[in-house]
Amino acid sequence: MLDAHLDVIARVNPKLNAIVTLADASARAAAKNAEAAAMRGDRLGALHGLPVVIKDITPTAGIRTTYGSPRFKDHVPTEDAEVVRRLKAAGAIILGKTNTPEFAAGANTFNDVFGVTRNPWNSALSPSGSSGGSAVAVATGMASLAQGTDFGCSIRMPASFNGIVGIRPTPGLTPNYPMPLAWDPGQVHGPLARTAEDAALMLDAMIGFSRRSPISVAPPWSSAFTIVDTVQDLKGLRIAYVSDISGIGVDNEIDVICRAATMSLRDVGATVEEIHFDISDGKAPYQAWRGLWMVGQQYENLDQLEEFGMNLKDNEGRSEDFAAGFCRARAEAHGVVPRLCQVLRKF
Repeated sequence: MLDAHLDVIARVNPKLNAIVTLADASARAAAKNAEAAAMRGDRLGALHGLPVVIKDITPTAGIRTTYGSPRFKDHVPTEDAEVVRRLKAAGAIILGKTNTPEFAAGANTFNDVFGVTRNPWNSALSPSGSSGGSAVAVATGMASLAQGTDFGCSIRMPASFNGIVGIRPTPGLTPNYPMPLAWDPGQVHGPLARTAEDAALMLDAMIGFSRRSPISVAPPWSSAFTIVDTVQDLKGLRIAYVSDISGIGVDNEIDVICRAATMSLRDVGATVEEIHFDISDGKAPYQAWRGLWMVGQQYENLDQLEEFGMNLKDNEGRSEDFAAGFCRARAEAHGVVPRLCQVLRKF
């Protein structure tokens, strides 16, 4: 299996630029160990021997992790993120790292370290982001499965743009360690796969309580894969279809396709109703929250803000109004201005 994926990578990746760091040597060694374990009759994990790629903002021990930032272009972590450790424990083979905008700050996948990732269906188009490299790797068969992260659709949009399955789990189900804002529920880790069954299988390996992640929780099911695999129809499932929840506008062709696909679920037992649901008022607060989250993530690097790309600086800047109000309230209540507020005044 590994050789098959490596063949696809050699043929396709130069055109699409999805995998930016290939760990083929360590992957081959892990594949040989996986084969030996199977031959011995060892107890095998659910992902035993499956090549998996990891988004380049998620730390991987011994494998370069750049965060898509020139400041970290040669950075090699000494410790795996908790989700990577869990994937390895389930038998997955880490094949490489996938492209992402700098620190995942963007809806398209490009950065100054590795350049642009292309959509496999049309290389003139975007694969979306920020888990665009992971989605392209799975869609083209460069890897069996891929890990991604999602704050505001960074798994879901690339899955949609590339015709695969992506899941943004409820915050806490997948441990966030290491994370500067350990209590924040914004970013979550999730799977990208070619089928719902594969995504559920990978999700099972990633989720669960961890002492290293204070908001982590145990799942309310014993196996997501079993639930998905045993579904015969959608009887009893209620589905609401909304064309545009944020007032941004939806291309008519996309709307027609999505509406038809959703309504077709009635044929397998689901109850489908088109409703009006408008959360456009939440756009500005969301951008402020995301910007403040970015500030928190980069707290130690704020003095070097000008060294980062425009996407990251834009996200940081969007937190200015919120942060200014926060700082005023903090100063009035306590008579002090923390360092974070002092730095934010530069924006």
